[in-house]
Amino acid sequence: MKKVLTFIAIFSLATLVSCGIKGHNRAELQPVNATDERIYGDIGGVARQTKNTYKDDETGKTAERIAKIKAKMYPK
Repeated sequence: MKKVLTFIAIFSLATLVSCGIKGHNRAELQPVNATDERIYGDIGGVARQTKNTYKDDETGKTAERIAKIKAKMYPK
């Protein structure tokens, strides 16, 4: 009985280890829109969000609104 259990354990271990030999069982996943410039911008370039510029908040209302949102989402 001990030999049978040892054989089953070794066989199971060998089959589990063989899944990773020589790159088998490795799926290379490609994102659906990997080359879409509208979504990702220029590949290797700066992010499109960094191109956007906004005028300064002169009244301070935007800063107050941001503070209220942070206080609501992250209460102390």
